[in-house]
Amino acid sequence: MNRKAHTQTSKSSFKFSTILLLAGLGVIIVFGAIGWNAWRNSQTTGSGIQPGQIAPDFTVPTLGGGTFTLSQQRGKPAIIFFMAYWCGSCIPEAAALGQLQQEYGNAVSIVAVNVDPSGTWEAIEQFKQAAGDGAFVWASDTDQKVTLDYQLRSLDTTYILDGDGRIVYRDEIPTLYQTLKAELEELAQ
Repeated sequence: MNRKAHTQTSKSSFKFSTILLLAGLGVIIVFGAIGWNAWRNSQTTGSGIQPGQIAPDFTVPTLGGGTFTLSQQRGKPAIIFFMAYWCGSCIPEAAALGQLQQEYGNAVSIVAVNVDPSGTWEAIEQFKQAAGDGAFVWASDTDQKVTLDYQLRSLDTTYILDGDGRIVYRDEIPTLYQTLKAELEELAQ
């Protein structure tokens, strides 16, 4: 093998080895980040109000100009949906809640609470229209007290309460209609 061919082969091997090394480091970094986030989330799972607890009471102003008080909903299941007027991922769940309100009527109490204090009633009304004009209560946590009491960490947080105000379901992700309905049906048993 001549010197030029040997040098080219060595350079190719070096480039290939470097690419493999960088790719391996990239994989390690990605899986390390995933593992770190999973560990961190497992350490914070206890934050927020959890299933089995009585949901903290609150009173918030509503889109219609009145107020909504959670404790006045006792005796029937209640759903609390925390969202923001600008949250695109919140729209499908709000639409699902509207469908549930149509199906269950007064047998369930549903409230969507806007957690962004900059949200005007007009902006909340626009969100409501985008979500299919759900006929449930639309409210705003204007002073951030509910957000703090519930230790919210993310939008699309949903709580389902039994008739005694005890939390039976909680999530922090966009929730499908089928999941919400199954939780309500389980309460009816």
